[in-house]
Amino acid sequence: MHILSIQSSVARGFVGNRTAVFALQRLGHEVICIDTVAYSNHPAHGGFRGAVHPAESLDRIVTGLEERGFLEDIDLVLSGYLGSAGNAAAVARAVDRVGVPYLLDPVMGDDPKGLFVAPDLPDAIRRDLLPRAAATTPNRFELSLLAGREVDGPADAAAAAAGLGPPLVVATSVPAGEGRIACIGVSEEGEVQQVTTPRVAHPSYGAGDLFAALFAARWRDGWADAMALAAGTVHAVIIRSPGHDLDIVGAQALFTTPPPPPPLKTVRA
Repeated sequence: MHILSIQSSVARGFVGNRTAVFALQRLGHEVICIDTVAYSNHPAHGGFRGAVHPAESLDRIVTGLEERGFLEDIDLVLSGYLGSAGNAAAVARAVDRVGVPYLLDPVMGDDPKGLFVAPDLPDAIRRDLLPRAAATTPNRFELSLLAGREVDGPADAAAAAAGLGPPLVVATSVPAGEGRIACIGVSEEGEVQQVTTPRVAHPSYGAGDLFAALFAARWRDGWADAMALAAGTVHAVIIRSPGHDLDIVGAQALFTTPPPPPPLKTVRA
């Protein structure tokens, strides 16, 4: 596939486009990337330097690509961390101009930190991006925030996902009991599937970005299998990453030769 990836960039570490582009290219996909921010590092390291790119800059880059025919072969648009509500609108304009399926990773917050973006961004994502998305990959916190309801387990996640709007919702990091977390996928046909992996105690910045990229690489060939493969691969990368940052380079063989995926299980909402 040819993929347009619009998300953050850091000078050090692997989050946003630094993760997505590498993983997608290792899987043989052509990627055009537009950075929404340029930071020195992931902010959770205790501070960072850098800036959010203005929406007008994103628009100009899309125009430049369009004028030269570089968007004609795009098969999928993927977005992640946006940095501002204005950039959500810019992504919406890009999606409309490209006119292909759009995978929204609504990066806004997580457990236990909560919201880590500007307070006007969730409304912008609801208004501008959810209606355009063919699929979305919120984590438990983001699903609860977007759906406006508590999500405490797989059944809650399935019910919240079913009413979210996009034809396909894959919720990650859902508590599944006994030290496990689940991914819950809900399709517009009403199919609900779950996979679980052991919860890892230490944080891994960029795990959600990696999941979205690995899922994007395969979901059009079968979303449930793609979800299981992505979940199993992300877990394998996390457990071999000694620090807070993912060892994307050292673990790259797992992208092309993933571990056996966790089994799929039907969930009742």
